[in-house]
Amino acid sequence: AFHNYLAARVWWLLFPAFVLYLALVWRPGLRAIWRPLVVTGLLGAALVAPLFWYLRLHPEMQPRLQMFSETVAQLSSGQIRPFAENGLRALGAFVLPGFGDEFLAYNIPGRPLFDPLTGLFFVVGVIVALWHWRRPAYGFLLLWFGLGIVPSLATGATANTTRNMAALPTIYILLGIGLVTGVDWVRRHRTIKKRQWGVALAGALLLFVALRDGYDYFVRWSQDPDVRAAYQVNLIASLEYLDPAGPTVVSSVYPGPAHDISIAMTMLGTRSLAWRGVAANSALILPAGRPARLLVPTATPLHPYFQGWVKPLAQVSLRPDDTDPGFTSYELQPPAMDYEPVGVTLGAAVTLLGYQWVANPVAPGTVAELASYWQVLDPARVGPPRLPALLPDVNLFTHVLWPDGTIMTQQDLLGAPSWSWQTGDIVVQIHQLAVAPEIPAGSYQVVMGLYDPESGVRLRQADGSEVIGVGTLQVE
Repeated sequence: AFHNYLAARVWWLLFPAFVLYLALVWRPGLRAIWRPLVVTGLLGAALVAPLFWYLRLHPEMQPRLQMFSETVAQLSSGQIRPFAENGLRALGAFVLPGFGDEFLAYNIPGRPLFDPLTGLFFVVGVIVALWHWRRPAYGFLLLWFGLGIVPSLATGATANTTRNMAALPTIYILLGIGLVTGVDWVRRHRTIKKRQWGVALAGALLLFVALRDGYDYFVRWSQDPDVRAAYQVNLIASLEYLDPAGPTVVSSVYPGPAHDISIAMTMLGTRSLAWRGVAANSALILPAGRPARLLVPTATPLHPYFQGWVKPLAQVSLRPDDTDPGFTSYELQPPAMDYEPVGVTLGAAVTLLGYQWVANPVAPGTVAELASYWQVLDPARVGPPRLPALLPDVNLFTHVLWPDGTIMTQQDLLGAPSWSWQTGDIVVQIHQLAVAPEIPAGSYQVVMGLYDPESGVRLRQADGSEVIGVGTLQVE
């Protein structure tokens, strides 16, 4: 997983950078070892060449590089200040309160990596390394540290806990150098032996850090409701209730492929593909149109339209102060399909079976609701595989049109993401269409369709049409 992070995009530069450093400050020694260095460089280049070539052909495999794009564009246009501000904040994240990583999933927001005492030793270590930069050991350490923090220098302090991961060993080595330097200073100014002072100081420092950080991170931070929500404790708990004998539909706040599927694959392995992901406050999946288990957390309560389709089995409570304090296990029974039939297929992948208005007609300033029923024919044809799960990830658009064909109001939402679709599934989506107060009374055509969010390409009917008409919205 390390190679997916920005740190891996710069760390490989350490070897050529160190060779250039040796050419600058240690030429006699470099002349003695140049042959092994050349062989090592050639072997390394041959080893990574296929990877570099593949990434050149498939830039979409490096989405994290987009984090650099804004900074690179600013530097190219001569704007140095944003880069300098990012760099100062990234450096301040090591020792200055309020400058630490703000991303609560990685850190107590704003807390620097080091407290004032350990931060002092770290700064001393950096100064000592800079003072001795001509010594190869210190030069290598500084190059490693400098390259390791380049991602944070470019993007700022937020999320630098992961972006600095290539530099983590050097960060603590520099702290150790500062500690040893402090012990040496004490030894020169006291009669007590160095070993005694070293052991005492190191032990006291370790105890201080263990007590302070151990409580703050393993007790206070880890039990914070927002942190528990960020790490999807509700979803992880609900995965224990998957029905081993049949399909299970799991609702969550983030049902898309970037969150739930990653967590499920980590927790369940290959079993993760046996369930469907939805946000039950806007959509449901009826697995192959047959009964299933449905798990719904407090944060995404069932839309009222679906209430008659379920039978409660169990209610599970987590912590009352959690952002998402529990979930309910239901038996999901396919309802009688009471909809206006359509029967139009898009891309040989899905068929719009029909639609049913939940709220129509409506008054200006209110929200119309429309339920659409889709049957999955071939999930592989829904769209191209997309990162991070390398599964199709399409979106659903619903447009209410003015008489001239322009859009009056719309919603782009698919609360049952396509990564979990399987052949025969019936997807039911609730479309909420806000009607502005100034909309005049009348009858307005409604159309819908599916598209790839990354490219914008829509799925087509056999005749090439990209939209399906689903009746009219009445505004009274």
